This record gives sequence, structure tokens and C-alpha cells, in this order.
Amino acid sequence: MMKEFNIDQTLNLVSCEARELEKSSRYGGLFGIAFVTEGEGVLSCDDDSWHYEEQAIFLLSPGHPIHFKSFYRTNLLTIFFDPFRIAGAADPLSGFSGMFRAVRDLFSVPSFLRQNELRSETDRLAVTQLVRLIETELAHVQESSRELVTNSVALLVNLVKRNLADSHRPEPAAQYSEETDRVLNDVRKMLQRNEHLTIQEIAVAMDMSQYNLNKMVIKGTGETLKAIIGRYRSELARARLLDLQA
Repeated sequence: MMKEFNIDQTLNLVSCEARELEKSSRYGGLFGIAFVTEGEGVLSCDDDSWHYEEQAIFLLSPGHPIHFKSFYRTNLLTIFFDPFRIAGAADPLSGFSGMFRAVRDLFSVPSFLRQNELRSETDRLAVTQLVRLIETELAHVQESSRELVTNSVALLVNLVKRNLADSHRPEPAAQYSEETDRVLNDVRKMLQRNEHLTIQEIAVAMDMSQYNLNKMVIKGTGETLKAIIGRYRSELARARLLDLQA
């Protein structure tokens, strides 16, 4: 059953099963941070997809409908932000202005939807406890719930920002595991021979399913295979251009 909690028309908290959120059009025009509290599966949006497990975090942007393929029941806590209303909450005592600046920083990169794990184990544990606290408040709303939930959301946003703000920047190759390096090198070599290969064709050549290959790359690099292939193709195009200019 979907549980909702609205604070001053600026914060909307929703605890529900993934399919309920997918079917709802109520929050389609808002930015959202979704925390997977239970379940595993694949989340698809437009032409890309992400494997998720419990404690995964997704950033959701307006105008991009999502689709969940759950391996078993998936529950979410999602915090939605209305950029227009929250930008107008100028009262510095509310704390909303600072929170919204952090939200804007999170959504300032071109990738509108991505799944990441928090880098800090301490922060990951803190986020897990805060999410549980908020869900408890949503189930039993009391007089103190508004302030408690608001403060918890502000802390959650800043913990996520601290861990994910630079997550779109590729990690140096030296920090990847040996297995991840091997897979990435194989992908790069295939694209050097034929840059028009599809993800499915690359997976077949590596004797893997497309799902397992993408899952391995995400866990090893924090990026989707689609994003890495796009970067490799750009690098190959720049190299060809330099050769022509030489």
C-alpha cells in the first residue's frame, strides 16, 4: 500500500511497491531520489537499463518514465522535489533552500538517471538507518513527524551528494579490478575492429548474456556498459581525426 507524506508542498515522500510508483503519473514532473529498501531486478528507462539490489539509489528526472522488472517484490522510498516550489521557499529557517541547492548539484550532470552505491561504508549505514526511520514515520505519522522527516531528508540529500556528486567521472583504470580491466580491454579491442558493434553482439562474442555483462561492468566501474561504449567510440573518433590532421 502506497504511503505518502507531503511537507509544505515542497517535499513529497512516497513509500510503495515499485509497480505502484511505475503506474502513478502524480510525480512525473518532479525530481526524485529513490532508495531500494527491498528487492532486486532491472530498472529500464528509455534505451538504457540498470541492475539494482537492496540499498541501491536512483536519481529520477521529469519526463522519463521508468519500468521495473522485479525478480521478487521491490519496495522503494522515494523523495520527490518540486524545483519551482522549493526554489520559492526562501525562508532560511526552513532549510529548504540549502537542501534544494544540494539537489540541483546532484542533478547537474547530463545522466538523468543512474544507479550508484555510496562510497563510504559509514554513510551507507547512516542512509540505511535514515531511510528506515522515515518509513517508520510514514507508517505512524505523529505531531513530531514533520520536523523529524524534514531533518532526515536534509541529511539524506547531503550524504548522497557527498558520495555521488562526482560519480559520473570515470575512475582511473588503475583502480579497477583485474577482471574488470580484462572485460573493458576486450570491449575496447572489439570496438577498434568494428565500432558499430551492438551491446548484444559484444556480449555474444564474450560468451555472456547482455544482462550479466552489463551487471559486471556496473559493479566494476559504476557506469553502464552503454556509457563506456559511447566513451570508447568518442575516443576512437578523436584518434581518427588526429590521424587525418597529422
